[in-house]
Amino acid sequence: MNRWIALGVLCAAAARGEEIDYKRLYSSVSPAVVLIYGEEGDTGSVGTGSIIHKSGLVVTNAHVILNHATQKPFGKLFIFLKPDKVTGSNEHDLKRGYHAQILAWNAAKDLAVLLIDGAPAGLPTVLLAEADVGVGEATAAIGHPEHGARWSLTTGRIGGEWDNFEGVTGKDVYQMETSVNRGNSGGPLLDGNGYMVGINTAIARRSEDGLAITGINFAIKSSVVRGWLGEVLSQLEPKKRTVAEPPPPPPAVAAAEPPPLEPERKEDAVTPSETEISAQARKGETPSPGVVRVSAPPPPPPGQRGFSSSEKPGRVLSPQEVVRLHAAKAFDDLEREEQKHKH
Repeated sequence: MNRWIALGVLCAAAARGEEIDYKRLYSSVSPAVVLIYGEEGDTGSVGTGSIIHKSGLVVTNAHVILNHATQKPFGKLFIFLKPDKVTGSNEHDLKRGYHAQILAWNAAKDLAVLLIDGAPAGLPTVLLAEADVGVGEATAAIGHPEHGARWSLTTGRIGGEWDNFEGVTGKDVYQMETSVNRGNSGGPLLDGNGYMVGINTAIARRSEDGLAITGINFAIKSSVVRGWLGEVLSQLEPKKRTVAEPPPPPPAVAAAEPPPLEPERKEDAVTPSETEISAQARKGETPSPGVVRVSAPPPPPPGQRGFSSSEKPGRVLSPQEVVRLHAAKAFDDLEREEQKHKH
């Protein structure tokens, strides 16, 4: 009997080790997730992005800010911050809008970084994970799925890893069951600590013979994002900051279309005159015209948000580790019982 009790304690401890407080995670991270709206004439699209620096830096997918017809950036780009309460009404939910500048983009890796013009002080940020996570990791996504609520939360687990995705060198991705749809593009894939482990980038929905595909979604690994940002941000030159009137809420438009599984192999980058970031912003101060050269976004500070383990960001304890850390006595009792039966 004692053995079965010990086993029950072990299983319960192992289950608790992988629990995520999704309510707390959403409350902590969702204010740093933005809605991105691109417009060119009568064409427009909606996607998702994440604020990664208090100066107003936003990272997203390149296909969110590119006009599908021309494969060039939209003439107008706007970023909307999350309201205190999402109601489903654009008139209410999209009041906090700002014009955005494109700092750099890469079509092949499907990455882009924007700057919010006239960004308000005290912007919340999403922290990029430094380490990759593995298959089986519990994750969550926040974004704006087509026909769904703005700033929706979905959950699931990483199901696989894929290097050089779509034949693009260095474009390493996770395959995950975490539900994403058009409109989630560019949004964060989060671990239980609230760290961004990837950027949601593509979905598979139908095979070549027409068979429906479910639960196959892809996110670019944060290690790829960090490396790319380090390259492009180090090349930025100063540009006079422009501040325009806040934009009106966007009309009902299609969500940003995820790229096909065989995209055109092409890399694009803006010229120095199209970029701007400030030295003060790097220190968290009020930005002013200048230049900052960084090798990568600042590393996450110690501590965690929302996950029950005491491990470093980006790691989930295995059931065996949970047993040893949180149920050591029960584990010892089980071993003693087993030794008795052997004798």
